[in-house]
Amino acid sequence: MDEVINRSSTIARELKTGSGAEVGMQVLKESQSSGTVGDIYVDDPRMTCRNVNVYYGDKQAIFDIDLDIAKHQVISMIGPSGCGKSTFLRCLNRMNDTIDICKVTGQIKMEGQDIYDGGLDVVPLRASVGMVFQKPNPFPKSIYDNIGYGPRIHGLNDNKDHLDEIVETSLKKAGLWEEVKDRLDHPGTGLSGGQQQRLCIARAIAVSPEVILMDEPCSALDPIATAKIEELIDELRENYTIAIVTHAMQQAARVSQRTAYFHLGKLIEVGETDQIFTAPRHRLTEDYITGRFG
Repeated sequence: MDEVINRSSTIARELKTGSGAEVGMQVLKESQSSGTVGDIYVDDPRMTCRNVNVYYGDKQAIFDIDLDIAKHQVISMIGPSGCGKSTFLRCLNRMNDTIDICKVTGQIKMEGQDIYDGGLDVVPLRASVGMVFQKPNPFPKSIYDNIGYGPRIHGLNDNKDHLDEIVETSLKKAGLWEEVKDRLDHPGTGLSGGQQQRLCIARAIAVSPEVILMDEPCSALDPIATAKIEELIDELRENYTIAIVTHAMQQAARVSQRTAYFHLGKLIEVGETDQIFTAPRHRLTEDYITGRFG
């Protein structure tokens, strides 16, 4: 960490003495020429991504990303705004399919199955790879129906008693049961922001996913609600694989076992979270973490 801090101080001096522009140009050149640094591969991946590229019309947003996502771990994706981390996250359950001009190339597999296979039904895929968005988005239904909707449409409940069990179990896993058990018939939109986000997590859990994707799940929440969500993420990784996009580097350091740093549509560095934050191997990663840019 001392080396990282010293480097940050050096950069600050360069900026003051006028050499900052040269540093900026060098950073840009490095981002354009260097490949991914770090541990792309893991021993027991839930998902594997190889040579993934994303285009919006003629504009390329993601460049040749290789990355393994490990079972029962949290991987955080960090980087400046517009660097491609959310775009890449949406590739993992084909949410980009909803954008007409978006094209994804390369290969993303889950348990050996190519999720971009032309014959694959995206409905069960999105049940297996659930998503929690930046802003809580409960359905305009009761708390009970928010949780029960997915199991109903996917045929996962045998009867009313079974659905009751799914609802209770999901809310308990999301740490929300004790707060709402006496008002399951109340609108989900009537909950606080943090409760709504946990409701959305419970809704994702209800269809028994293998992977949960979270796109800045705490950005609209206060510190207390954020702490609850972070505690929940740590508990959920025992049963699920979690990939989270976050602008808060402190949050990435707290909740994740692996961290991936994105810059200008490229995966610059990936590795164990402690290593990324204390001894980054790539200059771009170091400059971002020390506040040089971003």
